[in-house]
Amino acid sequence: MRNTRGILSVLAALVFLFSASRAAEMAAPAKGMEVVALGTGGPAATGRASSGFMVLLDGTPRVLVDAGGGTFERASELHLSLMDLDLVLLTHLHIDHCADVPAFFKARGIIHGGPYTFHVFGPSGAGQYPSVSRWIDLLFGKDGAFAYQPTFDGKETLISTNLTRDLTKPPAVIYEEGALQISAVATHHGDCPSVAYRVNYAGASVTFSGDLDASALPNLAKLASDTDLLIVNAVVLDPPGSPEILYTLHSPPAAIGEAARDAKAKRVLLSHIGPAIERNLKAVKDSIGRSYSGPVEMAEDKSRYPISP
Repeated sequence: MRNTRGILSVLAALVFLFSASRAAEMAAPAKGMEVVALGTGGPAATGRASSGFMVLLDGTPRVLVDAGGGTFERASELHLSLMDLDLVLLTHLHIDHCADVPAFFKARGIIHGGPYTFHVFGPSGAGQYPSVSRWIDLLFGKDGAFAYQPTFDGKETLISTNLTRDLTKPPAVIYEEGALQISAVATHHGDCPSVAYRVNYAGASVTFSGDLDASALPNLAKLASDTDLLIVNAVVLDPPGSPEILYTLHSPPAAIGEAARDAKAKRVLLSHIGPAIERNLKAVKDSIGRSYSGPVEMAEDKSRYPISP
């Protein structure tokens, strides 16, 4: 009996030590960079939130890349802290990529104890589309729709930067802070000004294409050179599988494969998924695979993607 009790005591001690070790491991902040998919669909209501990603640096949500409808709800479901969110990268100003921006701003404002700053980046304006700085002013400026927000409890400061639409300009660094570096390049999305972004942190990198047609893929390949993860919006099938007008706005799988190959991307994640892509995923991957030999995955809402150099 004593031996049995002794063995049970040892086992209990081992279980306690394992549990304590596991709890400490889970409590310890994650090192490096991680991308969380907040929205992988849009603009149609097909069960996915519209486009948006959160980039975590050492476990802390810092960078929001697009914020389409539903992305704020996904962030809430994942219990992502917004306390340190201060960088917003907007690829373009279509509704399915920016509708939830006010919700994120409001949420941070009510939890923050003192003054804080949002840095917002996006394309310069053209035609019907305002520049990102003008868009921010229309929302939160003195005569904006939500003029109360910057002074509501948190003493919010908004610093917006308009990025070039010149497709002949090479990728350029737009923000640096310690081990964090963010770069951007102009892309082409019909009449809507658009840009792609790359986030480098502690030796790892992720590149976000945003929406772009095939003419802008060479710019994306330059920005994404040797990137660890290339996130590409996959909206259309190879011609003639989708309506012709969509090819003036989006890149087909075969062209995506060529761009991923030229960039020497380590892996590819497909996002902005529509029903046609889901129904034909094998054909889409096969088409990309004719040029690109790396792994290709379809993003899902609330999925997490650790990035290692």
